[in-house]
Amino acid sequence: MLGDALRLEQVLVNLLRNGLDAMADSERRRLSVELAPADGAAEVRVSDTGHGIDAAHLDQLFDPFFTTKDVGEWVGLGLSISYGIVADMGGSIRAANNADGGATFTLRLPLAAETPGPGDET
Repeated sequence: MLGDALRLEQVLVNLLRNGLDAMADSERRRLSVELAPADGAAEVRVSDTGHGIDAAHLDQLFDPFFTTKDVGEWVGLGLSISYGIVADMGGSIRAANNADGGATFTLRLPLAAETPGPGDET
């Protein structure tokens, strides 16, 4: 499977929503999305200026039903589902805190091999 636009959109919307939620109480709110090539892959980085991720939670973020949000606010499946979608596409997703506050989620997906089009030499 090379990719699935609808499923990739689900992952990105989840990361964007989480970033917005993380900045709800922040004085400075900046959400950024960067796309860059990286050794035969594409990396998408979603960064926020929120409160960051407690170091004790970094290893649990992608576990089903794990959430740092208040009880009843969310069920804790968004990042777990996102992790599965990305893995199905042959990619990876990771989270890290930013040195100046906030967090960055890095989504890495392999690039599709180019196929010759009509009239291209093979």
